[in-house]
Amino acid sequence: LPATQPYSGPASPYWASKAFLGLLLPADHPVWTERELPLPVEESDTRRALPAPGWLLQGTRHDGIVRLINHGSDHQSPQGADADPAEGAEDPHYARLAYSTATAPETAPHAVARAVDNHLALLSPGGTPSRRTRIHPLRCEDKIAASWYAARFPGDDHRYRVETTSVLHGPWEIRVHRIEAPEGASVREGGHAVAHAESPAALTGPGWALTRTADGLSSAVIALHGWGDGTRQGTAEVARDVQSNAFGPRSAIPYLRLDGHPGGRSTHVSLVALSRDRIHPQALRDVVSVRAGAGSPTVALAFLDGTTIEV
Repeated sequence: LPATQPYSGPASPYWASKAFLGLLLPADHPVWTERELPLPVEESDTRRALPAPGWLLQGTRHDGIVRLINHGSDHQSPQGADADPAEGAEDPHYARLAYSTATAPETAPHAVARAVDNHLALLSPGGTPSRRTRIHPLRCEDKIAASWYAARFPGDDHRYRVETTSVLHGPWEIRVHRIEAPEGASVREGGHAVAHAESPAALTGPGWALTRTADGLSSAVIALHGWGDGTRQGTAEVARDVQSNAFGPRSAIPYLRLDGHPGGRSTHVSLVALSRDRIHPQALRDVVSVRAGAGSPTVALAFLDGTTIEV
């Protein structure tokens, strides 16, 4: 059931049967006779921008994982980004900030309602998360993509702008969030959900959370800026679930949370990691330094290898 979508129906077997059309090809067809070629990710690390759907692709050869950063796939109007927004129910197969070949989104109804994995949500005082139902693309080029969505709460007609820029560097994704929020709201960001037959391990520390499966797949989210200061301290935890993920019966999601938003605008920066390597969250903070001046529209990222990027 976690692999199905709500609209699956009588036509689904028809579409699935098309996977067998290749068997109609004759035995001497190049499909059967040509030597199999390696996938790009089997030859080298790879990165590609796909501006039309608003995607960044990032693959790492040593662990075979391809990650898809999503800044435009859901509820797009045929008239373009400036047309009236399409409305509809949130679909975790299309609305999440990131996907990968090693993970799946949480799809059980109760997990969709919580909306933790790969989502930056504003939480109302009652705990209701905002939904990324209509994605407004802003840019998609080389290793940077950005979009925004309008966060809404029950009983509140105001729409709060939640803008996210993803920056790829090596196997990591840096997310820069600029948000508008009402006073008293909470801000929560989740990383990739990992799943296995055994319950994934959970580790947390100051400003970071990590979960790892028994076969060595690790997911982590690490606070770099805006997730706590001298007056408001953020938390880092791991959310668990059962029978909500297509990759296994027990799943877990690392996430950051900051309560008591003062209202108005704020900036939050995090590092999201998904790897079969052993991840050291506190050491990863040294990978990138963040400079976000008060009132400045620019966030500067400086990496250890000398790369600098302004968002």
